[in-house]
Amino acid sequence: MGEFGNKFRQARETKNLSLDDVSNVTKISSRMLKAIEEEHFDQLPGGVFNKGFVRAYAKHLGLNDEEAVADYLVC
Repeated sequence: MGEFGNKFRQARETKNLSLDDVSNVTKISSRMLKAIEEEHFDQLPGGVFNKGFVRAYAKHLGLNDEEAVADYLVC
C-alpha cells in the first residue's frame, strides 16, 4: 500500500469509521473504497467515476478533495 492509499486509510481509522460506515454515507461500495486504500485502481470502473469516488471519499474524511484528485492522477 502506497502513501496515497495510506492517507485515506489513516484518516478513516482516525475517525473510527469502517469501510461500511463510509459506504453508507457516500454510496460508494466498500469494495471500491478498499480498492482506493489499497491503490488497486484497476478494480475501479474507470474514467470520471474514479475521480468522483476519490473526491467524495476525501471530502467525507475531511481531506482536501482537489489535492486528493491531483494525487490520484499522478499515481
